[in-house]
Amino acid sequence: MNNDKETGFYSKEDLRNILRLYLTQYSTWMRFYIVSVAAAIKDQEVIENRLLEIPIAIAGVFRIYYGDQTAAQIEILLRDHIRYTMDLVKDTITGDSDSFNQTAPLWMENTKALSAELASINNKWNENQFENLLGNLLSMTLDEANKRKNMQYADDVYQYDNIEYFVLMIADVLWNGFLVFYSSQQNIK
Repeated sequence: MNNDKETGFYSKEDLRNILRLYLTQYSTWMRFYIVSVAAAIKDQEVIENRLLEIPIAIAGVFRIYYGDQTAAQIEILLRDHIRYTMDLVKDTITGDSDSFNQTAPLWMENTKALSAELASINNKWNENQFENLLGNLLSMTLDEANKRKNMQYADDVYQYDNIEYFVLMIADVLWNGFLVFYSSQQNIK
């Protein structure tokens, strides 16, 4: 995937592919995290670190189209979002309801801030839609964690398949927003 030499922007196809890649990486590494926490594998820190590389990569895309300040804000919000999600997954698997109940409102506050930020930089991205998409993704992820915890492996794998499809849909919502917003400005070829 190459950026256009004149504009620095990705082609439509490359932009779609890169957004799908990063969100698929998120679902894949979150899957590994769920399995590691449920099985008490000692690779959790490595997986956490890998998950936290994803906001950096996504912010890199935003940097191209929206500049450094917006990219930095997206990176912070995404990093916090992933951290809160990992905490909720761990709390779900370990049964730590006190920690879960402390983290859930932080996750929701972050989700609202992230959705608002997206809507503020691109009027083709709807704040409520992103809140719903991220809320549904969390519900699916926690359901996957519960299924893994309860050794419902076939259901766990089936739920991961649903998540994988769902993150592709989220990537396409982002992509469509980029295209509609920027095609009017002739920045995406």
